[in-house]
Order: sequence, then C-alpha cells, then structure tokens
Amino acid sequence: MSLHTWMTPLRQSLQAAWAGRSPRERVLLAIGVWVLSLAALWMLALAPALRTWQEAPARQAQLDTQSQRMRQLQAQAQGLQKPRAIARTDAALWLEKNLTELGPNARISLQGDSATLSLQAAPAAALARWLSLARDNAQALPTQAQLQQVSPTKTDSPEVTWRGSLVLRLP
Repeated sequence: MSLHTWMTPLRQSLQAAWAGRSPRERVLLAIGVWVLSLAALWMLALAPALRTWQEAPARQAQLDTQSQRMRQLQAQAQGLQKPRAIARTDAALWLEKNLTELGPNARISLQGDSATLSLQAAPAAALARWLSLARDNAQALPTQAQLQQVSPTKTDSPEVTWRGSLVLRLP
C-alpha cells in the first residue's frame, strides 16, 4: 500500500469533518492549530537557540580559560623537552644561594660535576620544593640520597624533617 492511497481516505475524512463544523468552530480550530504550531516552533527551534545564545559568553570564557591552560602546559612540555643550557658555575651559584628554606644547617659542597647537600633538620615540604626548583633552575638531578626522617618531639614543630645527604649531578 503506497502513501498516496493511504493518505487519500484520511484527507477526505478530514475535509468532511471540517465541512461539518460551524464557522465559529472552524475559527477556534484554526486558532488552536496556530497556537500549537507556534508552541512547537518555540520548543523545537527558538528556545534551544535562545538558550545557546544566552549561555555562549560563559561557555566562551570557560573555553578561553581551558585554551590558555593548554597553551601553558604546551609551553611547559616544550621547555622540558628542550631544556635551556645552563653553565655549571651558574648552577652551582643557584644551589648555594637557595639553601635558606632548608634550614640554618643546610650546607652544599661542590666536587667537579657533582654537589653534595648536607641537611640536619630540613622540612619535608621545603626539601621537595627545593629539589623541584633545583631540577628546573639549575638542572641538577639527584643521583644518590642518604636521608633519615627525624621524628618530631614535643618541643619541636610537628612537621616532618629530614637529615642526611644528597648528591646532585650538575649540568
């Protein structure tokens, strides 16, 4: 059965029903069809477009933030792939100048292409931060570590500290 043969009886029955209505009912049915058509047009086409248009500035700001973060990560990754060359003397100078956060007893001694860091009571967080900065700024990498955790006492701060030595390879 084709679509045309199926539609013909339906169309004829709708025309007969329309012709059987009074003029007042026809006007009300026409208004009802228009109202339903406008409601369907609003729900299916205009409301989603309006909502998208209203949300666009916030979404654009979010995408701009993500894009900026991605560019920062890309620059950082490229920097890690091709580290800038740093002279051994500059690396040694950076290591010597930045010992203050490791405590007053932190010492560094240089022997050729390595540096030995001696610690007495270095805070764990400060040591981790210093090692990260030493890797980034002085391109010094730890090759050997002999560290002991110092247990906090009631008179000391409750922060975990380390003592021992670290051997760093200089560039």
